[in-house]
Order: sequence, then C-alpha cells, then structure tokens
Amino acid sequence: MKAQLARWVSILFDSSVLSLGVFPLVGWTAAGWRGIGWAVVALLILTGIPLVYIQVGMRRGWVSDWELTRRGERPRFIAVSFASDVLALLVLGWGNAPHILWMLALVYAGLGLTMFTISSMWKISLHMVGVSGFSTLLVFVFGAGAWWTFLSLPLVAWARLERKKHTPAQLIAGAVGGILITTGILLLTAR
Repeated sequence: MKAQLARWVSILFDSSVLSLGVFPLVGWTAAGWRGIGWAVVALLILTGIPLVYIQVGMRRGWVSDWELTRRGERPRFIAVSFASDVLALLVLGWGNAPHILWMLALVYAGLGLTMFTISSMWKISLHMVGVSGFSTLLVFVFGAGAWWTFLSLPLVAWARLERKKHTPAQLIAGAVGGILITTGILLLTAR
C-alpha cells in the first residue's frame, strides 16, 4: 500500500503534471482567456517537447523510464528541456504573451541550466526542484495565502525516499535549489 501511494504521489507531483494546472491558473490570473491560450502554447513547448523526448528515448532504448532513473540519462534530457525553454522564451516574448508566463519560462530555463550542471555530477531531486519552484511561483503570484502549497514538499520527499529514488541530501538540495532559483529569477524580472 505504501509503495503504491508513493508511486502515485511521484506521478501526480511530477512537474509535467503540475504544470497542467499551474500554467492555465497563472495565465487566467494574468490575462483571462488570452492568458490561458498563451499557457497552452507554453505547455506545448516547455512540457510537450521534453515528454516527446522521453517517449522516443524509451522506444529507442536511451531512456530507461519516465523518471530517468539512471543519472546518466539526465544531462541529455535536461539539455533538450533547456532548448525547449529557450524556444518558449522566444515565442512568448515575440508573441507578447503575459509577462508572468514569460517569467515562468525563464524560471524553467534557470532551473534547467542549474539542474544540468548539477546532474552531470550528482543526482539532485528534480521532483523537489519542480514542486518547490511551483510553490514559490504561486506565492509570488497569489501572495502569502498560497503558503500551504509548500506542504506538498514533505509528502513528495517521503514518496521519493519510499521509492528509493533519492537520498535526503538530494531531496533537500532540490527543494532549496528550486526555491532560491525561482525566487531570484522572479524578483529580478518582476515589473
């Protein structure tokens, strides 16, 4: 039962899944239906391209599973993800998308570049990076009332430990990294 619960927590709190709710919510808050339209464009680029890479990689054998369990699989995935971040920044910027969505794409790029650097040497928790980054973003957009989103961090940490995917140090580093990088980028690019 615990193993199954940990698996579902890992799936539901993956940044690809979380982004499906966060992007439209932020887009709607920024610009109503126009914002949702831009959120969909951002999702197709930021999440769609990396997911296609994993799917193709699993079929061709250079990716073991959806969670990129082997550390050696991560640098190439993060490089593909970073390229999609840059593409999203260009499309959102040129298309005059809501600034907060452009900022979110910049957060993705900043986290991607940092995680690429770290993952080439050490297996940091990308789950914790994503969850802490999204929680930080939600507090930035909705104010202190969104603090409760950080309550998901212990749950995700438990699930990743239960599944033996990370050490406590990898989980803590992911959480702290996601918060600090997201905060820095949001503060530097806020209007």
